[in-house]
Amino acid sequence: MTSKFTHWDEVYKTKDHEKVSWFQARSTISYDWITESIKQDDAIIDVGCGVSILADNLLKKGFDNLSLLELSTTALNTCKDRLKSYHGKLNFYNENILDFEPKTTFKLWHDRAVFHFLTDPNDQQTYIKKLEKYLEKDGFFLLATFSPEGPKQCSELDIVQYDVSKITQLLGDQFKLINYTSEAHPHPNGMTQHFNYFLFKKV
Repeated sequence: MTSKFTHWDEVYKTKDHEKVSWFQARSTISYDWITESIKQDDAIIDVGCGVSILADNLLKKGFDNLSLLELSTTALNTCKDRLKSYHGKLNFYNENILDFEPKTTFKLWHDRAVFHFLTDPNDQQTYIKKLEKYLEKDGFFLLATFSPEGPKQCSELDIVQYDVSKITQLLGDQFKLINYTSEAHPHPNGMTQHFNYFLFKKV
């Protein structure tokens, strides 16, 4: 059985990074919500960063306390090389979020790539416990998932689709939903994928 590390490293080794389905030339909803919600020196983690340019956009805006977590060594090294001029403003973690035990907490936890791949309820709960432990009180959880109108698989892996009701029930009363929107994301192949974006505040 192929490990998650091997699976995602193969994706980033073999595919054009601008042709993967989740590619964005500029982060849109995530960037806007982050810059509206927190200060530039607040700690941010991007869970499952891939080769996303969200970090680039935030660094150029003046944010200077970013952590990038990713399973694929190839993707993480791509980010390290691209962002080497921002040395000292970034931390890199080549880890599975389910095993993550940082020595710090975060004001904003961003996930546009990981949670909807957790199909096992036990893994979902492990993730939520990590979120509860390492997200600061009054911190923000910005989550993007495939919507019920979106695909049921991505990169040959099953996913879980979420709407407002499903995700709020799963997270429980420690998280208050403060913003929500849908996105029709253009796939590089010309198709459209439907995402839901949720912004929660830890109470």
